Amino acid sequence: MSVLRAIFCFFYEILFGCSHSHLTRIFTLQEETYRVCLDCGVHLPYSSDTMRPLRARELRRLKAARAGELKILPSALSSPALQAVERKSGAA
Repeated sequence: MSVLRAIFCFFYEILFGCSHSHLTRIFTLQEETYRVCLDCGVHLPYSSDTMRPLRARELRRLKAARAGELKILPSALSSPALQAVERKSGAA
């Protein structure tokens, strides 16, 4: 019976991927908060403020902020001077 279950689990993971049901506790190392799946080894990022898993959008914003690439401009700023600066920087 255990052989059939192992075969079923093997094909299930091939088709649907890991379900991440066996997770470690929450770690914070090198300014990253995450949990690790004990089955496949993937890191699942967590928010250190809310202690919940980060969504893909939140993770991208966090990585961009750490890299210094995050530029948040209000959408109401659509002056001709700002548009000229954007065109000039895009041409270079």
